[in-house]
Amino acid sequence: MRLYALALALILGTTSVQSQELVIGMSTETTSIDPHFADLGPNHSVRQHIFDSLVHIGSDNRIEPGLAVEWGRSSDPLLWTFKLRPGLRFHDGTPLSGKDVEFSIARAPNVPNAPSTLSRRVVDIASVEMVDDATLRIRTKTPTPLLPMNLAYLAIVSSKIGDKALPEDFNNGKHAIGSGPYKLVEFRFGDRLVLAPNPDYWGGKPRWQKVTMKPLTNARSRLAALLAGDVDVIADVPLTDVPRLKSDRRFTLAEIVSNRIIFWSLDVFRDQALHITDQAGKPIANPLKDLRVRQAMSLAIDRQAIVERVMDGMAIAANQIVPEGFTGYVQDLQAPKPDLEQARKLMAEAGYPEGFQITFHTTNDRYVNDARAAQTVAQMLARIGIKGNVAALPVATYYGPARNKEFTMPQIGWGNLTGDAEQVLRESLVTGSANNYGRWSNSEFDRLMGLAQREIDLAKREDYLREATRVAMKDVALIPTHWQVNIWASKKGLRYLPRIDELTFAMNVASE
Repeated sequence: MRLYALALALILGTTSVQSQELVIGMSTETTSIDPHFADLGPNHSVRQHIFDSLVHIGSDNRIEPGLAVEWGRSSDPLLWTFKLRPGLRFHDGTPLSGKDVEFSIARAPNVPNAPSTLSRRVVDIASVEMVDDATLRIRTKTPTPLLPMNLAYLAIVSSKIGDKALPEDFNNGKHAIGSGPYKLVEFRFGDRLVLAPNPDYWGGKPRWQKVTMKPLTNARSRLAALLAGDVDVIADVPLTDVPRLKSDRRFTLAEIVSNRIIFWSLDVFRDQALHITDQAGKPIANPLKDLRVRQAMSLAIDRQAIVERVMDGMAIAANQIVPEGFTGYVQDLQAPKPDLEQARKLMAEAGYPEGFQITFHTTNDRYVNDARAAQTVAQMLARIGIKGNVAALPVATYYGPARNKEFTMPQIGWGNLTGDAEQVLRESLVTGSANNYGRWSNSEFDRLMGLAQREIDLAKREDYLREATRVAMKDVALIPTHWQVNIWASKKGLRYLPRIDELTFAMNVASE
């Protein structure tokens, strides 16, 4: 309760300081101001300032009231009711009603020219019924325990923009009219995002008179900006500089174990894989289809070494999707100890005693030390004959090809925004999922996930999720390596309330 109270105080801006300017150095830039354009962390960091949602996810991953003050299921497990706050208005003074919620749910999966949209947040919704302007009934296709969590990431936009509204008209400010704590003043891609407080916000006037979010994707540049006083807060502190900043009284650090899992997706679908050849450079049949090869790769990767050498101890070795404390965590699925002898034996049994060549794909500006982690994994796999070439790309050009299944072995970072294993397991591994980059398919896994999705009894549901996790990890459907630790640094006199989901909000920055 203490953490909840602190989070609420920060969001409500209960401080006498309302004339200060806050400048935040962001590690990754939003791809659009349109809140339905892409379901990405950097976009959500911006979305929460300008737009609002029915419910909020607190810093500790607990659900909290947002535009809705009440919600719940009736005796019908498919029917949810949401009650809106009275007197809600958009930034332009237009009243916000259930009509806007209905419109936003319909628009989310249908944004013109969007690379991913928020379709996964509303895919389980069958219909929306407006009882009155302040009351909605949402019917789902199956029992959906995660519906409130999913709706926490769905921004409510004004229905008056129409279903033909284009993302560029959010970027230029025409449609960037939300109901959140801040208003858009200016957006210059690659340079800055400027916000002003919404004095009529239901949670009270925000504490900061002006907020500037600057994209500083290079870690060295981000740290240099903090040291020079050009920014007040930075996200994703370079791990090698954590000890230095901790010992410097000019700065305050905030850290928390992340819900973001870093893993490698494996193309187990194609018979003739892309980006794989024999050692002479000639195309070969896809070795990743062989379980023994996948097992060998997993055994060759020293996860604890990644934690210690790449992440400077600021991570946790992983062998499943969610960390301890999350629904669906399997206690005895610990990260395997590296075993090169067994890995080489498995490679030989699979018919690859000399190994093969492969191109690994990774981002170089999205996750903590992402390109460095990829290089390290390549070095580890070289010990069993798998010669890797690392192709590191900016996040802006990475996930389009990944979703088009153009990569054979991409490194993926997935933040679990629900505190529950279902969403990541379902979206990354269920047969046919758009985010199942390796197109792995297993009927038993799909059956268990279907049971978990429909189960109302929470204990039974968690058992299904655990069993599904066991099936996926036994078949090496993907190779997890570690969970990140989120770290922010602030100049003296400020403090940041750290978030499990690694999102960076001006609302979480308070004066000491």
